[in-house]
Amino acid sequence: MLFPTTELQLLKEAADRRAKNSDVSDALSGWFEGRSSLDVLDLHAGTGATLRALAPILAPDQAWTLYCRDAAEEALARDHLTRWAPAAQTTQDGLFIERHGQKIAVRIKHHDVVAAGGKPSEPPPALVVIDEDLLRYPAAAIRNLVATLAARRSVMHARLLYDGRLKLQPHHAADGAFTAALHRRLMRDQGAGEAMGPQAANELSEQLRLSEYSVIEGSSHLHLRAAEAPLIRAMQSELAEAQRVVAKGHDKMIDAWLARPRATLEISQTDLVGLPP
Repeated sequence: MLFPTTELQLLKEAADRRAKNSDVSDALSGWFEGRSSLDVLDLHAGTGATLRALAPILAPDQAWTLYCRDAAEEALARDHLTRWAPAAQTTQDGLFIERHGQKIAVRIKHHDVVAAGGKPSEPPPALVVIDEDLLRYPAAAIRNLVATLAARRSVMHARLLYDGRLKLQPHHAADGAFTAALHRRLMRDQGAGEAMGPQAANELSEQLRLSEYSVIEGSSHLHLRAAEAPLIRAMQSELAEAQRVVAKGHDKMIDAWLARPRATLEISQTDLVGLPP
């Protein structure tokens, strides 16, 4: 992820709400319009941000399964979902939320789709969603995931996927080299094969189309200004640390780049929804 800490992810959530592509969201909610209930699988629970973003535009009764990689991520998701819905009730395997007339049953399960080669731990439901965690997926995992979804005719919705372009202002001549270093970090092999990184959105879109899905895509670019200075600074730090791995022995140059004040940051992102034939 571009912003790896919980604090940064929560700070970014407000900016993500501004960034979401309304046409893609409308296509998703329109597909399920009229349904009184809906089952959803979230392939990366994180802080529960995807549920918070999508639940309000879906059916009155929802059953979500959230995949967590470990107990720490489960605790994180539980904590921030109960902050969003303070009256949430704890159940045997998750939470039950009643909010603004909606009833949302949340089941939390430990499963890492990347480690499993792109395979969910059970047959996918009508809707499967993922956030920028898709950047961790190797190409084979994305192919396997889409094949599994296509066999069940599940809708796929991916949101806020970094596509490889970012712009810091004021510009520095070395920005391109630092961005390339970040991409190398995002695409490294973490034990399951080389991650797709910024190419993940394109790979997912292509595989969905090969499976005869209709794919609707739209930009969800993140525009950060002075009010979100901590996010801008954090992105500079991530770029600098990635460059240190590549340019060993050039710490002074990297420190000088890092010290340059930046007023804005634009991160190019994509939202997409894949609708089965």
